[in-house]
Amino acid sequence: MVLKSIKRVFLAFTLLSGCLLAQAQHQIGNGRISGDFGFDGMYYIPDSVIGAEKVDSKVRGNAFLNLLYSNGGFSAGARYEFYMFPLIDFEKIGYQGQGIKYFFADYKNSFIQVTAGNYYEQFGNGLTLRAYEDRQLGIDNSLLGARVKVTPYKGIYLKGVWGIERRNFDSYIGRKDFVRGADLELSFGEMFPVVQEKGFIARVGGSFVSKYQPATAPIDFVIYPGTDTAAFAQIPTDKIPMNVANWAARMTFGYKDFRLDGEYARKINDPNISNGFIFKPGEALFLSATYARKGFGIAASFIRADNMEFRSQRYENSNSLLMINNIPAINRQYSYQLIGNYSYASQPNNQIGAQLQINYQIPKKTALGGKYGTDITFNYSRFHDIDKQPVEQAVDFGTMSGTYGYTSSFFKFGPNLLYQDIGLEISHRFNNKKWKWILAYNYITYNLEILQGHAGMMRGHLVASDLSYKITPKHALRLELQNLYTKDDDGSSAYTMLEYSFSPSWFVSISNEWNYGNPIKSHRTSYYNIACAYVWNTTRIALNFGKTKEGILCVGGVCRAVPASFGAGLSVTTSF
Repeated sequence: MVLKSIKRVFLAFTLLSGCLLAQAQHQIGNGRISGDFGFDGMYYIPDSVIGAEKVDSKVRGNAFLNLLYSNGGFSAGARYEFYMFPLIDFEKIGYQGQGIKYFFADYKNSFIQVTAGNYYEQFGNGLTLRAYEDRQLGIDNSLLGARVKVTPYKGIYLKGVWGIERRNFDSYIGRKDFVRGADLELSFGEMFPVVQEKGFIARVGGSFVSKYQPATAPIDFVIYPGTDTAAFAQIPTDKIPMNVANWAARMTFGYKDFRLDGEYARKINDPNISNGFIFKPGEALFLSATYARKGFGIAASFIRADNMEFRSQRYENSNSLLMINNIPAINRQYSYQLIGNYSYASQPNNQIGAQLQINYQIPKKTALGGKYGTDITFNYSRFHDIDKQPVEQAVDFGTMSGTYGYTSSFFKFGPNLLYQDIGLEISHRFNNKKWKWILAYNYITYNLEILQGHAGMMRGHLVASDLSYKITPKHALRLELQNLYTKDDDGSSAYTMLEYSFSPSWFVSISNEWNYGNPIKSHRTSYYNIACAYVWNTTRIALNFGKTKEGILCVGGVCRAVPASFGAGLSVTTSF
């Protein structure tokens, strides 16, 4: 039954993509059709040991098909998505349905670009607006409406947007909330070439975004986010702002090897479920400085976000309706399996922190550097909640709802540590160029209670080793070893992965994660996975079989929960 189900799913989607691919190779007049197709499927097997539950439909899958027609400056496209029986982690966030939820028509020339339909857009660093897609996370907050981009003079860029934010597979019909905004950027290096010729980079910009949502009945009952505490606070309808504005100013300055970026955003009072319906304005500051020359680089960044969660609907606080803006995560991103479950999720309402990274290459042809040099990377990041002092009215009423909420000293760190990472990585290629070794160490401190809703703090030491050997120009082996030592949460774990690749078509891997230090002996289980993939031109087909541990998946500070699972998976992607 397992093989028959997988074969049926594989055959159906392979035939569909093959037929579309064959048809799409033809020109239509002076135009051209292109696109891409993807399918991720899974056959689920229940496993009580790891907590993999029995699911109603054992065979599940996510699929999409993008088609794009282009002719000169004109283009039009649409995407069909099929999530009627989605992978279980997508089903748990409500991402279920099917249909054409993305379509557009676009025209552009050197002066203007006009888009009607769905589109993605970002202003600056995203503090006021970031509409984007990440299929891995189940994120798509595209706007349905209109967008105009104008370049009246070289180096002057003006954007205007209006639209309704996508909400999974729900209909847009009847929605009365919408988003509108404008962005202006001036690039002095493009306007005055002599500035760029002298080694300078200079840009300034600003954005303004407003969301509209009609005020509804008075708010009578508020549950504070992240707690079970409830409080009574009646807020009259005429006190709820229907238009909420968010503006930002940004700058970039650079000279030769040095660069400085900064952006400050401020949002007017926006009572919503995530902040407990307080009327305090929000604000965010992002700063980044880098210096780089041959063999050495240093980067430092700072972020503070206070009451900056910005959604098109005030009663939503889940992934079913995403944020309009984005507060970036500035900590270093890792691909290590064992600390993936302790990735830092950016806190738009309550965080202050900094990151420092230093890169240094020990020179080539030295005793320590060897023939090709040795790369060393050190990084440190630390994030706290912000300092909060309740206003007198909130103290008197016994609830912050309906009040200004609190005051906060801008650069003062709050009492609760959210996340800390101290890391060192050494990368060395041996003299025969066939061997490459990466050795890494990280000490992670992670606030389980605030970031995941579990009790306690996780403090752990990770040691990781990545050794690769190039057998021939086309054949290679890679061995990855990891050990996370901790007495907290689920205890210590070890991870091993062996990968063989035959470039450019095949790769096979086998891996195992063993939670040997789990305080519950019956839960000291192994999460093994066997995978292989074949690549032909622009088509990639991958199979895997194994177990996935319950945890979280994070990309760039945005996270979603991943339930425990066991079974066989199939992935097909192609472009044409």
